Amino acid sequence: MQLQLLFLSTLSLVSAYTKPQADPTWNALRLPDVTHPVTKGKPFTVTWDGTPKEVDGVTVSLVLCRGNSNTCKIDDKALVEKIPASDKSWTWNVPCDLKAGTAKTDSGYGMLVIVDGTGEFQYSTQFSVLDNAEGC
Repeated sequence: MQLQLLFLSTLSLVSAYTKPQADPTWNALRLPDVTHPVTKGKPFTVTWDGTPKEVDGVTVSLVLCRGNSNTCKIDDKALVEKIPASDKSWTWNVPCDLKAGTAKTDSGYGMLVIVDGTGEFQYSTQFSVLDNAEGC
């Protein structure tokens, strides 16, 4: 049993999302963006375009990027992996422990939609993460 748990733990470490290619070439990631911030502790619908690249039979992962748009650091762990690209959206339950940040600054966030297996990707524009006035 312990060996099985160790194997599963090791497997989860190696089954990370596909790393993005050098240049963004996939469909636009629409939301969140600079005018549509996310709020800690609340759901937010992330959306992307279904064209011009084919989405049928394709899965994608969504990954946060932290910092300004020139030096954004991509998270090691995806928010979600292997969701059908044809859905063109995913509901993100924004965690309460995500640090608040402001778009167009070093504390802002971006997001990548990455095609599983190929690494094709696209960035969102930078967006803010707001504190929840009602508390988390």
